[in-house]
Amino acid sequence: MRALTKSSAARSLDTYLQDVATPLTALDDFFSKNVCRLAVNRKGALCFGTEEGIFYQNRRRAYSVIPKLLSFGFLPDNRLVLLGSDQLVIEGEEPLVLPQGIHVVGMSISPEGDIYIATRSEIWRRVKGKWESFGIDVSLCSFAVGACTTIWIAGNKRLYVYEGGVLQDVDAVAPPPVLPVRCMDLGADGVLWIGTRQGAACLRDGVWRYYAGRRWLPDNEVLSVAADQKGGAWIMTRSGVVHLERRPMTLLQKAEHYQRLTEQRHERNGYVAECFLTRPGDLESVLLHATDNDGLWTGLYLAAQSFRYAVTGEKEAAERARRSLRALLDLVYVTGVPGFPARALIRPGERVFQSDPGPNWYLSPTMPGTFFKGDTSSDEIDGHYLAWYLYYKLVANEEEKTEIAEVCRAVTDHILDNGFTLVGPDGKVTSWGVWAPEKINDDPDWVDERGLNALEILSHLRVALYLCPSQRYEEAYSELVRKHHYALNTLLQKVLPPLGVNNHSDDELAACAYYPLLQLESDPSLRALYLLSLERTQRILRPQRSAFHNILYAACTGRKEDVGAAIAWLEESPLDLRNWAMKNSHRRDVKLATERDRFGRLQLEEVLSPAEVGVYKWNANPFVADTEGEGEVELDGSHWLLPYWMGRYHGLIGA
Repeated sequence: MRALTKSSAARSLDTYLQDVATPLTALDDFFSKNVCRLAVNRKGALCFGTEEGIFYQNRRRAYSVIPKLLSFGFLPDNRLVLLGSDQLVIEGEEPLVLPQGIHVVGMSISPEGDIYIATRSEIWRRVKGKWESFGIDVSLCSFAVGACTTIWIAGNKRLYVYEGGVLQDVDAVAPPPVLPVRCMDLGADGVLWIGTRQGAACLRDGVWRYYAGRRWLPDNEVLSVAADQKGGAWIMTRSGVVHLERRPMTLLQKAEHYQRLTEQRHERNGYVAECFLTRPGDLESVLLHATDNDGLWTGLYLAAQSFRYAVTGEKEAAERARRSLRALLDLVYVTGVPGFPARALIRPGERVFQSDPGPNWYLSPTMPGTFFKGDTSSDEIDGHYLAWYLYYKLVANEEEKTEIAEVCRAVTDHILDNGFTLVGPDGKVTSWGVWAPEKINDDPDWVDERGLNALEILSHLRVALYLCPSQRYEEAYSELVRKHHYALNTLLQKVLPPLGVNNHSDDELAACAYYPLLQLESDPSLRALYLLSLERTQRILRPQRSAFHNILYAACTGRKEDVGAAIAWLEESPLDLRNWAMKNSHRRDVKLATERDRFGRLQLEEVLSPAEVGVYKWNANPFVADTEGEGEVELDGSHWLLPYWMGRYHGLIGA
């Protein structure tokens, strides 16, 4: 039973502005000319200031250089202005001598065309053919002039805005992420861009956005910034130049981007997961990965494609879902143990990275030459049941429904036959395939899993009753609820310190169980308990601003207060899904939490935009301050596609 119909009101899908980083690799040889500064003329053309002159991006020389060039810019009529150590040259005019005895450090031209120069302690303005100065009680590093004589001034330790003789400390309102500022520029839209030795940042609509790491920059030592005319900027570092562009895009176009990269680099005979790049950063050097969790990751992708097909009716979406369904079913068939799914399989001749080679890999008795990984966990089972349910309901033909029901029956019978556990080809219960009452209710070693595993098995049984009804499953469900209080166990499924560790991977697994359970459970008293469980979980997870958890919560409850945060996450998520290192613990505008996470990593008190942190799926901690990586791994797009298409299906995101 769906709590929210597709006809429900939804936020309209407007065009938004997507951050895109485009390196200017064709201009690498310009750095042999000692590029000192970038500027954009009034027609939007990028220009380079070098020791040999001023050049346009197409390499055409715009102007011969003057001695000791410090800066250059453009007047409203597009005439070039060059600043040297002792003179200022306006294109078409005689050189102007600078005030005697001053040591100039920079120049800025206002939107009205007034020319300002600065020393470490003074700012000079050219007025009616004369230089006028005013002192500032700041050790100036850089400055930029806006409209109506508003001047942004960077000191060694603070950022200020000056107007009408008043110097205001910006730190009191919006502290910049990093200081000191070594260069800055103002866009025509009023956006302030700054460059530092630790990356670039912009102040837009009162909020800072930090750009650092290889996702955005060739390196973090920024030498010059030049705002473009569309809200972005050109950034020069020691290693090269990049255009940080604000590109108009819709969420549907973004979904198509993630769909393409997933199909091109992450699909392996229906299995979908992250891939390795044997040459870090090089998207042409893909090595596919047989992961520990192929069943879960492929199940999430299949779920996304099922929603996609239900929304669009596209045959290609159905074929993608069907291909991944076959892959999931093969995980059950490959083991030769009735109803026991493998974690992963590798077919003969496949070039693939094998996860954790060792004793848990077996030669298939049913698929010649194929190896599979055992010790299957509850994670995999969550992915299977969610995928079976959604494919059966939204995509499957009658023949496929019959096969899905048979496989679901085999797996469910296996779990019940073995006392609510998974038993592998070695005859032993797997490490994490346990839902038995005597374990999760009575064994102290399983107390952290009590609520989650109760939620999981209730959800799986409810799916089984939908796909392949059986009195045995109804009795098992009732026994777990009435005799072993599993429905009550779900109320505290999200474990927090000091009772246990804050495990974000478990949050993803719980979401996979909540969705089918709340779509299928019709008993009012049990629905009340499950909704109470979800409500508590959402209160804890809400600060994550997660697209997945927020969309799922709205889909299951009909309450849409968190949909805006979900859409913001979808919009701000980077197009580049490589695991570039992203550092934030040094920032001046964030606060670190007092406690580290379960892996000993520094955490932030509040989550940052996904554009500012390392890429992550929903099993990861979004509060982590610093992530490592050299672009040797690329995530597939399922973590984005699933909440997007679920939101479209439930009428939470407009078409």
